[in-house]
Amino acid sequence: MSFSVIFDNVSKNFGDFKAIKQASFTVNEGEFFTLLGPSGCGKTTLLRMVAGFNPIDSGKIYFGDKIINNIPAHKRNIGMVFQNYAIFPHMTVFENVAYGLKARGISSSEINKKVAEALAMVRMEKLKDRSPQQLSGGQQQRIALARAIVIRPGALLMDEPLSNLDAKLRVEMRTTIKKLQQNLGITTIYVTHDQEEALAVSDRIGIMKDGVIQQIDTPEVIYKNPANAFVANFIGTSNFIDGEISYINSQAYLDVMNVHMPINLTNKYEGKVKISLRPEHIYLSEKRDNTIKGQIQLATFLGDFTKYEILLENGQTIEANEYTKDVSSFKKQGDKVQIEIRTDKINLFDTKGEVALT
Repeated sequence: MSFSVIFDNVSKNFGDFKAIKQASFTVNEGEFFTLLGPSGCGKTTLLRMVAGFNPIDSGKIYFGDKIINNIPAHKRNIGMVFQNYAIFPHMTVFENVAYGLKARGISSSEINKKVAEALAMVRMEKLKDRSPQQLSGGQQQRIALARAIVIRPGALLMDEPLSNLDAKLRVEMRTTIKKLQQNLGITTIYVTHDQEEALAVSDRIGIMKDGVIQQIDTPEVIYKNPANAFVANFIGTSNFIDGEISYINSQAYLDVMNVHMPINLTNKYEGKVKISLRPEHIYLSEKRDNTIKGQIQLATFLGDFTKYEILLENGQTIEANEYTKDVSSFKKQGDKVQIEIRTDKINLFDTKGEVALT
């Protein structure tokens, strides 16, 4: 039966290096929760603390209402899928999947039934007698997944499970994993540095940087309303333009390259700001007034849209997407363009990028 996983002020040090800094959050029962961040941010360290592979220096981790800090890894009722599959090369597919059940003393008849069910879930039942050397990378990853779920763990931990697969297989396997997790309702903590993968599979995402959780929310909220400039830049593509906030009476105005527009802020702020704009929210306008001037430096046709690199009049370069369904012709290198800023489609941050202002 699945359980929630609760982190209560959890820290981990390696000598003088603080790998995890007072992490406090909850992974809900049955939730698909992803830890996302660049290499070295602490996400795998945090996962290994849940698994029992790394000791917890301070704080507590709960499975439901039970503290598991001092419980050995093999008694935590978790399934684990690794980056390198960790398939036993001397065992058949069936024997690999059955391994955890045998270690628990399950009867032979029950093992046969449970292994058959697990292999059917990952569409590998016809290959049960093969050795790992006869399997492709994608097939080996399916076996690793079947071995993890066959014991019906309370939580499933996955550490970069798709990073060794090619692009097409990664997309196929992430769909398999998401469907399987939904069908079984297993609490899942998934580690990746691939933001597209995280957006595709997660109920919620925790963005990490330097051992600190930067933001936890649904993929949609994190994409649309990043908590800081790091999150905005790490999830998807963001353009950052310099601007400034000023006031007329009590109304805040955003000033950017001679464009002056009213804007609503979450907190009163005055001075220089970072403006974050997604490429799909940059509008190439026919208007001449209240727009930013630029010039196309590169146009790349990608089928459903064309990606432009645009040099702005202040010397900054941004990316913009123009969608095939919305236009009858595309612009080319050297064309002059007018860019309309829509305040409902931007995010504003202070100059350090640490505080969201909208």
